[in-house]
Amino acid sequence: MAKTLAALVAILQSEVPAANSTPTTAQYQQAIKDAASEFSRRCGQGKWAELNIVSGTATYSLPADFLSLISLEMMVGIDGVMISNTGLIPVSADWEEEYTIRNKQITFTPTPNYTLTRDYKYKAGWIMTGAEGSETFADMGDDEAQIVLIKAKGLAIEKKANAMASGSGLKYSLGAVSVDKGGGVESMNTQVYKQHGLFVEACDRYNGAFMAA
Repeated sequence: MAKTLAALVAILQSEVPAANSTPTTAQYQQAIKDAASEFSRRCGQGKWAELNIVSGTATYSLPADFLSLISLEMMVGIDGVMISNTGLIPVSADWEEEYTIRNKQITFTPTPNYTLTRDYKYKAGWIMTGAEGSETFADMGDDEAQIVLIKAKGLAIEKKANAMASGSGLKYSLGAVSVDKGGGVESMNTQVYKQHGLFVEACDRYNGAFMAA
């Protein structure tokens, strides 16, 4: 089920071999990380969690893999009373709760004057855990890894194209031999666009399969 960063990098290096030391190991790793982030934004998974609300506390941390809120058990006050799973809670006659989410934290207004647990559902991304050198995408299976690698391959090719384009001249001559790198750069840029298209199609299929399940 889990996929390590090292294993994904090894696959990417075999599919997009480095040329003139590009991509570097760090660039391969970043390509995997960026691809996983983009896959998460397009195909985030739904998860349930709980908020342990404490009276007098307005702000609460959300999970590390939190991307966006899907639903939250709402509290409603009627005639100065809020009905909860722990009983009746007195509130002001015009009490109405609102919340904001920023930097993986949710803040309630007004500050809760009750203590209870509230269920919520959120869109979660695929994130890495573990110490440096053993980073792992714990929730990533074969299907997800294949899609991430499609995007990462395009990002790695883009690094090679950029390095070639910024090199010492795209066209030059050595005696009777003329060298034109422009065609290679153009070809790689075409591959980058192709990989992105394949990635989008794979995400659409993945979302379709997920919704149908």
